[in-house]
Amino acid sequence: MTNDFKARIENYQKNGDRLIIDEILYGLTFDFLNDPTRKHIDDGVKLHVRINLPRHEYYVSYRIKVLREFALKEYNGVPRGAEYEDFCYYLTVLKYQYGMDFGAEVLKYNEETEYFKLTAALFEKIDASRDDILENVYDHDLQGLYRGFHRFRDSVTELEKACVVVTKQVDANIVQALERALSYVDASKSEREIVRYINSAFSTKFGELELERKGMKRIYRVNNQARTAKLFVKQYFPDDSYSVILPELTEDHLSELTKQQVEFVKQALEIVEFDRGMQDLTNYSCRANGAAVIKRDYLAEKLGKSDESVRKVLSRIKKTVTK
Repeated sequence: MTNDFKARIENYQKNGDRLIIDEILYGLTFDFLNDPTRKHIDDGVKLHVRINLPRHEYYVSYRIKVLREFALKEYNGVPRGAEYEDFCYYLTVLKYQYGMDFGAEVLKYNEETEYFKLTAALFEKIDASRDDILENVYDHDLQGLYRGFHRFRDSVTELEKACVVVTKQVDANIVQALERALSYVDASKSEREIVRYINSAFSTKFGELELERKGMKRIYRVNNQARTAKLFVKQYFPDDSYSVILPELTEDHLSELTKQQVEFVKQALEIVEFDRGMQDLTNYSCRANGAAVIKRDYLAEKLGKSDESVRKVLSRIKKTVTK
C-alpha cells in the first residue's frame, strides 16, 4: 500500500496520471461516520477522532468529505426553528396515528417527534395523497400539516434546484484544490507527512475557491508593516459608475475634461452600465472595500483601442481630476 500510494502521486506529478485523484474521490462514497474503527479519544486537552482506513488516499477522502458536507450544509433540506419542528410533529402524527408514511428520511427523533429531511419528493407525495388526507385527518392535525406544507414547499423545491448547481461548483473546486495539493506534495516524505500536507494544502485552496464562489474576491494589499497581506472582500458595483472607470472620477469632473476625454468616459460608462445590469464582475478588479474597478485591458478591448492608449487617457484624466 505504501509504495502504491507514493507511486500514484509521482505518476500524477510526472505523467498527469489521475488514478490517485480517482481513488481519493472514490473514497467520498464511504460512510466514514459509521466506520466501526472511528473513535473519539480524549487526551485531556481536546477531543480527537481516530479512524483506521485501508488506504492512505482515504484519509484525504475523509477530510474532503467533511469540508464538502459543510459547504453544502445550507442546501441539505434541514431548516431550523419552531416552524420546522411543528411541521415534523404533524408529519409524525400522520405517520403513526393515521398510517400515512411518506417515506421521508428520519434525521433524528425524540419521544414525540421524528425530524425529517425535507425534499421536493416529500411534498409531491403529500400532494398526491391530498384526497386521502382531507378525508381521514382531523381538522387540527390537518391545519398543522398544511401550515408547514405551504411554509416550506416552495423554498425546499427552489433549494434543491440551487443545490444541483452549487454541488457542481463545489465538486469542481474540490478537484481543483486536490490537483494543486497533489502537484506540490513531496512524495519522498513519509505517508503520514504526505497525507498531512495534502490535507492542509487542500483545505487552504478549497477555502479560497469557496470564498470566490460566494462572491468574495482575493486581493493583495500592503499593510502597516509594509508586508503584503491577502484579503477577501465582497466585490460589488458602487452606486457611482464613474468611480468604476477611475476611483477618483465623478460626474462633476466632466466639465474639467477635454471633449475627447469626455467621449472616452461616456463610452466607458456604457460598458460599465451594461455589465452592472448583468451583474457581471468577471472583467473587474476591486479596491480594498470591494468596489469594482474596470480592468484596463478589458476596457481597451471593448473600445477597440490599445492597452497603452487607454492607459495614457486614464492617466491624463486622473492627473486632471486630482490636481
